[in-house]
Amino acid sequence: MKATEIGRPKKLYLIAHACTRQVPDTDAAHWQLNELGRQQAAALARQPFWDEVDRLLLSCEPKTRLTVAPLLKSNDLPVDEDGRFNELQRSPEWTNDYTARVAEVFRRPRDSVAGWEPAADALSRFRAGIDDWAARHPHDTLALVGHGLTFSLYRAHLLGLPTVPLQDWQQLSFAAVACVRDGRIVDDFAVPPGVPHIPRGAASPAVEPEDEQLDSGLNDQGRPSAVPE
Repeated sequence: MKATEIGRPKKLYLIAHACTRQVPDTDAAHWQLNELGRQQAAALARQPFWDEVDRLLLSCEPKTRLTVAPLLKSNDLPVDEDGRFNELQRSPEWTNDYTARVAEVFRRPRDSVAGWEPAADALSRFRAGIDDWAARHPHDTLALVGHGLTFSLYRAHLLGLPTVPLQDWQQLSFAAVACVRDGRIVDDFAVPPGVPHIPRGAASPAVEPEDEQLDSGLNDQGRPSAVPE
């Protein structure tokens, strides 16, 4: 099989994980869903596109499995975890200007910015994961629950863009869904009907009372900041 023929599943749904509870100075890879994220997960489970899906792929981060937990209560889809679909690795130190950090990571894809995994490396491993699963299951419709930065990098790659436009990442909502067919985006990321819309570049519109300080979307100067995960 030629390399150019790999990485094109019959049909691939990309599902951004649901909204998480932010815990400063804790590795975001370990964050859990907040109440709004659980609402998103429940609404995602009711979407009709799942009827087409033959196999479910997850990253190794708990938030992806939590996003499909309501679905898996009533659906026995094969589920596989693959670390190649983990989010771009970041240092655990909290930053009050996450958007500026992300912009720099996108602008310098081959560099490690503040200890973060280079964007080019994250995209390479993500693409390798897609190639591998597509080759293993060429006739299956796959669904992958993943993360905002790696999804943004992969989307830009499919669109032939040299870098990720920052605004595209900012507007990528938690629990948004895209559809890829034959290596092309046929339905761009959008929130399905009934799923709360929470873009990464805005504060969460609803938070749990106990999470008010963590999920308010405000930095220490009281100004809105991006929701990082």
